Amino acid sequence: MPIIDPATHPDYAAAYQLAGLKVQQEAAAAAQAASLTTNTSAPATSRPTTPLLTFHPPEYFTDFTLPENAILVGDCHLTRGDITVIGGVPGCGKSRLLVSLAIAGAQGPGASWMGHPVHSHFKTAILQAENGEVRLKRELEDIAIQGHQLSGWLHITPPPRCGFAFGQPEFRAQLRDWLAEIKPGIFAIDPWNRAAPDDKVKDFRTALDGIFEVLPDGPDKPAIVIVHHLRKSASSGEGRKRGRDLLGELSGSYIIGSAPRVTFILEPATPDGEDDRVIFTCAKNNNGEMGPSTAWHRRNGLFVPCEAFDWAEWEGGGGETSNRNSLELADMAAIFANGKCEHTRQNAAQALQDSGFSRSRSYKALAPDGKFARHLSEVNGIITFRP
Repeated sequence: MPIIDPATHPDYAAAYQLAGLKVQQEAAAAAQAASLTTNTSAPATSRPTTPLLTFHPPEYFTDFTLPENAILVGDCHLTRGDITVIGGVPGCGKSRLLVSLAIAGAQGPGASWMGHPVHSHFKTAILQAENGEVRLKRELEDIAIQGHQLSGWLHITPPPRCGFAFGQPEFRAQLRDWLAEIKPGIFAIDPWNRAAPDDKVKDFRTALDGIFEVLPDGPDKPAIVIVHHLRKSASSGEGRKRGRDLLGELSGSYIIGSAPRVTFILEPATPDGEDDRVIFTCAKNNNGEMGPSTAWHRRNGLFVPCEAFDWAEWEGGGGETSNRNSLELADMAAIFANGKCEHTRQNAAQALQDSGFSRSRSYKALAPDGKFARHLSEVNGIITFRP
């Protein structure tokens, strides 16, 4: 029988060559694997030039020195590099609070913002899409009349044409350039739902990542202030929530409550549109003390403390619905010390508002033809009371 050579026979040559090729490939792979495990002269696995994480002993943290002017306001309530959220229902004064921050930053050490001490001078940059030129003109002119000069301290955008397009590289690049030029201590976003229009976790994380990408590094990194809305059912008198429980009233994903180091909640004292009283509560402060809730009169510029606020009524849930609708002679006698003191009309109305009455009801009670006209007399702008 003739001997068949599979390498040359036409019936077997192709299969033979494929089998040989497979053997060669397997041998080459085995040799490569062996060289990787036995070649001690091979270079070590490359590492990133900047460590992705580090571990430190306790003394590293106990010896940490806080950078100068890192804490801007309060007990770490506004700190460079950290996020602070201001939540509230629409129309309660959140945007005005941002402008009041600019006033506090211009005034610097020795001033206060919503009862919290200011520790350094700082500029404020507000990326906002809520208010147009008409509203801002009126508000800023009113603030200038009060004597606050904000040129150089406040930088504010008209509503951007593209919204808060943190997903667009060009938007981020332009915003990064602006912040590098301004060097603000406070960078505010008003409102948050323009940066994350949906309530999904992914949208919230994407917006937050975009914000941090535009911030400068090092000591020039500003504090981030995010203005956000509360849920529609929030701030009702019945079953009123207080303190940390208010975190659950923030609208949307839990991320907006967990990401910030500090969260403030601003609530109207009553649903009365003429009532300018608001309640300011720190619901979260991971780096310091929260502090007590405080009552204020909403203003253009710095808010004014509401000294005679009825906290018992508020804590009982009555602040939203009671409103002390009936203003009686005894209430008038109380603010005039039963005739022993005098007031201007404005001061008398303010005293009645501090006692829990709305602005319109207070001025109506002081009208020359009002309910108490026979008990009041006004000479040269000064009102006196007769029991």
